Amino acid sequence: MYSNPLKEFLNDEQFEALWEKGFLNERAIRDHYIREKFATLKSHHKPKDIITQLQQEFGYLSTETIRKIVYSREQVLENFTY
Repeated sequence: MYSNPLKEFLNDEQFEALWEKGFLNERAIRDHYIREKFATLKSHHKPKDIITQLQQEFGYLSTETIRKIVYSREQVLENFTY
């Protein structure tokens, strides 16, 4: 990660500390970023165009994978215990 995509939840120092300790999941952060970007752009662009743009940004992901990320609900932690 090059910058803090979770600025609404963590300041840069907190993000960096958690990242360095291995407490953040890169895939979950990436998926959150993709969902947020899609939600932001969908009022001005066609979904197909946004998915194409995201696929170019994340060239290692297929269009179908991005579509699944965007249209699936975020998993809620169920039966979480300490």
